Amino acid sequence: MSPSNERHRWRFARGALCLLLAASAGCAHAIKSVGDCDRAPSEQRVSCAACTVRNEAGGLIGGYEYRPDNDPSNRCVKVE
Repeated sequence: MSPSNERHRWRFARGALCLLLAASAGCAHAIKSVGDCDRAPSEQRVSCAACTVRNEAGGLIGGYEYRPDNDPSNRCVKVE
């Protein structure tokens, strides 16, 4: 294998690794289950559980998602 091809492979592998790390380091998006509230920041876990426990009612109340990236007044969102 020529040195330029090897450099290209390393550059590609390094870029793919950076992309993978950036994707895995992203914030939790919509959380729908109380058991997934551990993905939310520690200071938001109680409010996450209070929001998502409504989903345990079997859909009688409707579905809720906790969105830790939203404004604090709009983190518990009712979904259709």
